[in-house]
Order: sequence, then structure tokens, then C-alpha cells
Amino acid sequence: MGLLKPAVIVVTGAFHKPDHYHSLKVKLEARGYEVFIPLLASCSSQVGITWKDDVALIHKTVEPHMDDGKEFIVICHSYGGLPGCAATSGFTAEERKNSDKKGGFRAILFMAAFAVPQAGMDILQCLGGKYPSWMTHQPLYQRNKTCFVNDKAKQDLYNDLPDDIAGKCFDTLLPFSQDALETPAEFVASDLTIPRTFLICENDMAMLLHIQETLVAGTSGMKVERCSAGHSPFISQPDRVVEVIEGLIE
Repeated sequence: MGLLKPAVIVVTGAFHKPDHYHSLKVKLEARGYEVFIPLLASCSSQVGITWKDDVALIHKTVEPHMDDGKEFIVICHSYGGLPGCAATSGFTAEERKNSDKKGGFRAILFMAAFAVPQAGMDILQCLGGKYPSWMTHQPLYQRNKTCFVNDKAKQDLYNDLPDDIAGKCFDTLLPFSQDALETPAEFVASDLTIPRTFLICENDMAMLLHIQETLVAGTSGMKVERCSAGHSPFISQPDRVVEVIEGLIE
């Protein structure tokens, strides 16, 4: 890495806005990281959006800085694991160097995120073919549909947060393109050529522990870190998340 710290791009979970990750952003910036958190294309009421649109957005966000020589680590939360992982294809520091380009991705962190184990699988399949009870969704695989959270999501997404903070987080969630969850992955965690780490959230009620551990087991070479948080460690345990991120570049 040299003396310069890499930049950080956070690829958010479904339904979430960049503001949800503000505490993590502030703590990373205090440690000298430049932090980018784009609003994903899929986090809207626009239909037909898939993870591929989110990959394009990630590339649009990082490429100008990579061209200037900036290296990045990508932090993926929940759904963000799919587009965050896919965005590294062709954009690693090594691949860009081989193409006489500067910058690139150096490492990836799956933060209770979908490290899809096999190409051809989508996120719904990673969930066992059934959406969680805290989601309100349309008929499966019908395309051009949106989905949203229901009242149960406040507890399942933010079970380890004070009620007032959980309420604010819940009240600002966005609709989401269901197509993004039902479009098969093409580049998956086992295809990664950069160091990969999975932060298991042991008290996660939205992505249950057994799902996280199954995803980890599906990818060889995945380093594992753990925390006692629920699904949103970037809010409830941001110092632990920063500690794990700092470990990615040691």
C-alpha cells in the first residue's frame, strides 16, 4: 500500500441510504480515509434495476479516483456483497496495473453481506428461495417489481440499537428493486483475486447466523472476523468495524 491509505467505498444494503452509514464514515475519515458511499441505483422505486446497474454506479464513483492513482477497499453490507464483489472484476490493482492503469481495488470486506458462492445463483436463492418475513415483496421472478420493508424490519434490522435510533433508521429506509435480488450473479466471491474477509454478525436477526456461516463456507480463502452486533454493526459497533477495516491493509 505504501504510505498512503486506500480510499473506502461502502456498498450499502438494500433499502438503505448513505446516511445510515454516517457514523462509520466519520470514524474512518478521522483515521485518514477518504470515504465514498453512493446511493445505489437499486434503492429507489424505479423498476427494472438490477445489481448490474449498481456495479456501473460503483465504477462511475471510483474510476476517476483510480485513474489518479487511488487504491480502494470495498466494504459491502448485506445485498451490497453482490454488486460490491462484481465491481472488482477487471478493477483490481493488479489487473489495472497489467493494463497500464493506476489505482484499483485492494481488498474486500463482506459485512454480514451476500458473498454469493456460485455463479448463476441470485440472492433469493441464497436465502433458500424465500424472502424474510420483514420484507413485503411482489410475486417472485415477475420482473419490473419493487419491494419494501414492513414493521417487523425495525426489530430484525436494528435489534441491538436503542429504540429511538432504530426508529430513525427504519423511517428513512427506501423502496428497492426486486429485480436486483432475483438476477443471477456472474462474478462471485470464489472468483475474487483480492484478499476477502467476512465480518460475521452473531446476533443478526435479518441475515441469520447460519446463513452467514454457510456463505463463508462456500468461499475458499475467506478470512473470518466476528462481532456480537445485529445486522447493522456500522451503527451499533462502528469501532469494531473500523478495527476490521484497518486489519485489511496491514
